[in-house]
Amino acid sequence: MSVPPLTRPVQFFTGKGGVGKSTVIGAIATAAARRGQRPLIVELGIHTSSSHLFHGPEVGYVPSEVAPGVHATRVQFEPALVDYITSRLKLRAIASMVAKNKSLRRLFMAAPGVDEIVTLQRVAQLASDARWRPILVDLESTGHALMFFDLPGVLEVFLKDGPLRQVLDRATDLVRDERRSAVHIVTVPEPLAVNDTIPLYEGLRDRRDLHLGCLFINRAPCRWFDDAEEALVKTELEGPSVGQAWAPDLALAEYVVARRQTADKCLRGLRRDIDLPTLIFHAQDEGKVSIIEALTDALERSEMW
Repeated sequence: MSVPPLTRPVQFFTGKGGVGKSTVIGAIATAAARRGQRPLIVELGIHTSSSHLFHGPEVGYVPSEVAPGVHATRVQFEPALVDYITSRLKLRAIASMVAKNKSLRRLFMAAPGVDEIVTLQRVAQLASDARWRPILVDLESTGHALMFFDLPGVLEVFLKDGPLRQVLDRATDLVRDERRSAVHIVTVPEPLAVNDTIPLYEGLRDRRDLHLGCLFINRAPCRWFDDAEEALVKTELEGPSVGQAWAPDLALAEYVVARRQTADKCLRGLRRDIDLPTLIFHAQDEGKVSIIEALTDALERSEMW
């Protein structure tokens, strides 16, 4: 029997930049913490979002609490490399000396795939630590995510044995295990994002060794007018209200209607072309409630758990 995607120990999130992926991850982490779990957000690259989202401390390599029950870590190359070398040399002091040696560091960084391998090693290391459940990996944007998942298959051809192959096998086993991992997609109902999301889904779906989880559609605009009101806005703009003082207000209303109609068209396309459990988050009024809290409440009302 398949394990529900949002209950799996390790979950990867990808999507076009700017769709609110980190915010969705923050909401899932908050919902998990409310359920008594100890979620860990894993951020890749040089930028971090958790500190800003939760107004918490700066996120570093060592996991730290950014909100009640929610922890975060940032995978950095040098500490991850030290962890990897330590796993081989068993002495952390020597491993640190090796990693900080400029010549050896350049050699490691020049070797193809080493950055990704030590990142996978770090994720697998965290996954083996029973303190953290679930682990929510915030992948970089679409193209990087596809390369991230393609890399193990490429390296398997060249790494026949040895320590790097052992690390690769350990991480690959994790990613390919349907009971332990899932890959989620985050998008928004806008044409550019949809044009990026559908090929991303198809590329991940065609990878038989990956297990797709859910589609999260963020920032869907609310419907402020019914059909009759929308027709009235159009009629007024084309007729009696032209040149009137309230015409700019009607123009704003027309924009709101057009944006909602575009979003509806995008939603129909996503539902038609992507066969995944889907949760739609509506755009939030930040003045009323924090976005994280609003999305968390929406998650808890859904049947995604």
